[in-house]
Amino acid sequence: MRISLMNVLMLSLLAGMLPATCQSAESGWNEAGVRMGIQATPKSKFFRQYEAFGVYGLPWDWRTSSGWGLTPQADGAVGIIDVGRETSFIGSVGTALNLNKTGSGLSSQLGINANILERRHVGDQDFGSVLQFGAYLGLAYCFNNTIKVGYRIQHISNGHIFYRESTPNPGLDMHMFSTSVVF
Repeated sequence: MRISLMNVLMLSLLAGMLPATCQSAESGWNEAGVRMGIQATPKSKFFRQYEAFGVYGLPWDWRTSSGWGLTPQADGAVGIIDVGRETSFIGSVGTALNLNKTGSGLSSQLGINANILERRHVGDQDFGSVLQFGAYLGLAYCFNNTIKVGYRIQHISNGHIFYRESTPNPGLDMHMFSTSVVF
């Protein structure tokens, strides 16, 4: 799955053209939770990922008169990638656009992030560098404005920055499931 920065920018531009009001949103830490996932594509070893995360709401909210809107957010996570008997730290920081409708618990997210690994080799996988770039697309549902459950498909890779273009990009796709508390 490849989600480019250009797609995110185009989505932002299109959202800006909709008849909407731009109001100041509540900024600050507004969600914390845990995520766990399993590898989505075949590799020589089976990867699992576990992490704790936090979401920081940014002070903007672009909303149409029908209640649909985009809210930008920043997020960070710390966790581990596990492959068999080998475990490695992974940390990430990034931004996302959250699409939702006022009064509905359902939302979708499109995000990009920078990831740092403890080491470039995890199991038999050579990620090429400890610095990885990521993109994800997700759905979430919030129950009674308190508990949120979600799913996202995410991709991390080195973006061919540390390899020649002719070398395969050693990325990793994951199915991630989350549970969080909304403040």
